[in-house]
Amino acid sequence: MKAQNLAPAILCPFVAYALPNARRHGCGRPPPSATATSSTTALSQTSSQVAGYPTLVSSSGQAITPGSTVLSTDLSTSSAIPTETLSTTVASDIVTVVPSSTATLESTTAEASTSTRASQIVSGLYSEATQISFKVPATEQCGNNDILTLPGMPWVVANSMYNADQMVGSQCTNFESILEATDGTREVVWNSVTDIDLVDSTKDLCKGYTNIGVGVNLNKKLSAITSIPAFFQWSRTNTTEFRGSNVFDFITAPTPSDTESTATSEFMLWIRIWGGQVPIGYAEGPVATLDLFGASWKLYEGQNPASGVTVRSLLVDEGFDGVFQGDLKDWLDAMAQKGYIADSDYVTVGNAGSEVFYGSSVMNATVALDIKT
Repeated sequence: MKAQNLAPAILCPFVAYALPNARRHGCGRPPPSATATSSTTALSQTSSQVAGYPTLVSSSGQAITPGSTVLSTDLSTSSAIPTETLSTTVASDIVTVVPSSTATLESTTAEASTSTRASQIVSGLYSEATQISFKVPATEQCGNNDILTLPGMPWVVANSMYNADQMVGSQCTNFESILEATDGTREVVWNSVTDIDLVDSTKDLCKGYTNIGVGVNLNKKLSAITSIPAFFQWSRTNTTEFRGSNVFDFITAPTPSDTESTATSEFMLWIRIWGGQVPIGYAEGPVATLDLFGASWKLYEGQNPASGVTVRSLLVDEGFDGVFQGDLKDWLDAMAQKGYIADSDYVTVGNAGSEVFYGSSVMNATVALDIKT
């Protein structure tokens, strides 16, 4: 059954707040290039990739990690980036997910099969969830602004292709089913089917965001939120070169219901990238490094040119191998500790999904995302 287009204005308030805003979403950028000067070394991107991220090399052939795009030749002017270790909450009923170079959860033509991935301890409750009867049947959504409401569930399924007018091809975000774990935790099973031509003039333009949006307990102060348990499991098969990313995207504001003004802040947690996509602010280098969710991350910040809003993105050093679990409250608390948001600020948007640029790719995914107060 084809879902109908639903405009945010006709949805109930909690659903409207969950919808990704086309003007606000902090889509990433292609790998940057730098111009050589007397104090810097020019970089060029190679076709080889490590852990799903671009490998950058200097003109002398020296490999450079994704943490910086320009290396200073005067080491006396470089400054250390602070590293922090933050506490995280892990469920007691756990299984260990270990990446394997011979049997991975993903198949892709754009990455080396020997790439190293981040491994993580994941709650067995999520993986043991079983399908339950649900009133909404499996639904295909291929319209450029298709949104499916799931009655009784805390989510909407959104195919938000806000740059569809510059897209050649199609993107579908399809609902499959609902799962339930033994403790009552619900999960949504969905898939994303991308078939977008690589057009040179628009290859660096993010075409849209295929995602699961949260609609319950938004517009609560950060201090009133006790936890944001998140689970994102996926398998992706690329049949052509594909550029995109899997991210969590949250917006906070000093006042409730504000999702658009320049008073808001956008925070993105980048758990996997393909095709060398990098966050806004990547060219300026990281402003901090953090240890969180059992992995190392670099923090980038920059202004979204379309909205004027500052976007702060945590990019994991090694992409997660098809599964992520964590309490996202730890992430937002870390941003508050750095002074980027206040405990009195409101969480007005929260979602999990994939940014897409181009390529033929199918992602099968399961998401559990909830804001608890």
